[in-house]
Amino acid sequence: MREKLQGFFNRFISNDNGDITQTQRKQRGKLIVILVIVFLVLFILLRFTVNDETTEKERAEKIAGNFKLVDKDEMAKTNWIGSASEDMDLAKKKIDTLTTKNEKLEQELSKMQSILKDLVNEKEKQREEQTKFKNLPPPTPTSSNKLPDLNKVELDDLGRRELYTNFPKPNEGNNFGISQLGEIPQMSEDISVRYTSLEDSLAYINVAPKPEIQKQEAEKKPLHIIPTGSITRAVLLSGFDAPTMTQAKTNPLPILMRVIDTSILPNTWQYDIKDCFITAEGYGDLTSERAYIRTNTLACITDEGKHIEVNFAGSVAGEDGKTGLKGAVVTKQGALLARTLIAGFLQGVGNSFGQTNATTIVSGSGVTSTPTNQTATEAMRSGIFKGLSASAEKLADFYLKMADQISPVIEISAGREITITTTSRVELKTLEES
Repeated sequence: MREKLQGFFNRFISNDNGDITQTQRKQRGKLIVILVIVFLVLFILLRFTVNDETTEKERAEKIAGNFKLVDKDEMAKTNWIGSASEDMDLAKKKIDTLTTKNEKLEQELSKMQSILKDLVNEKEKQREEQTKFKNLPPPTPTSSNKLPDLNKVELDDLGRRELYTNFPKPNEGNNFGISQLGEIPQMSEDISVRYTSLEDSLAYINVAPKPEIQKQEAEKKPLHIIPTGSITRAVLLSGFDAPTMTQAKTNPLPILMRVIDTSILPNTWQYDIKDCFITAEGYGDLTSERAYIRTNTLACITDEGKHIEVNFAGSVAGEDGKTGLKGAVVTKQGALLARTLIAGFLQGVGNSFGQTNATTIVSGSGVTSTPTNQTATEAMRSGIFKGLSASAEKLADFYLKMADQISPVIEISAGREITITTTSRVELKTLEES
């Protein structure tokens, strides 16, 4: 085996071919093969050494244990510090509240102790007074003429004592004065001592307790108020032709509308009066070509079936945000004036053709006109034109009067959405409560 390897090596290294170029090529190829083999050997050796080191590390970790808890993260540290500080603040607040509560309880306890001491002292005083009254000596009888003991009170027997031993007698010598009654007996002074037992003298019986007048405070019910400046969206249920005459402001036309959304109150609050009805009044202004509306009454029915009908003062704005509703101006005065013009023209034609030929004489006494002789045809023509002139004059007056009575109106159609701004406070109360 050794000989075979040596022969292979000699053949591999030997360059005895005679051709120099071929020999150089073989040497280069052999050199490349040798370098590749050396590289592979080194790679294998390094591989095994690295594996040995990693296996040793793994073994060491298995033996000693890898106690790495978490990766290093600065955000985690800051988050933990922030949460810990918040927890500490909460704990501090809880401790402060507990200390204040403890102080209040201690104060109340001290007050209760003082009250209890006062009650104990009063009770002891009452007991001392009762013992003093019990130690008094018993009463001694003064005479044998005593009535039976009534409620432990001894009374003298007044019925057996002779009060009037020397009753006054009339005196015969004197008919007036005190001497007529005779001699006045001398009154004897009798002293008697009475004793009353004081046992249970402070006891009493509560016969009829005094009625305690309890003040029942009226329950404060929450107020339902729509303040001034609140915004409510509504839709017109009835359209109207707003008159523009000056009398229309004093006698406006009624309007009905329905709330279609919750009212917007100040500070982004809302109040639900959706589907309630609002009545209003309006008139027109020819200068601005707008109809101005003011609300009057709000009517609702609650979920419990109670009725609400309160004053609801507010102004109405249109789609453009301006006060009043823009509308189309409708007038019929032009047609009437045209008819009046035609009637006046006919009147003038009748006057011109209705005149007859006449001779006019101007003298000192005045002006006189004498009609000339006319034929029947001329007279008929003159009468027709005069009648036409008179009737045209009457017709022109009629059209003028109609034109005076007719004024332009501003047409507002139903179904338009409007915005109501309250101009005064609205307090919602049911009719049953009021």
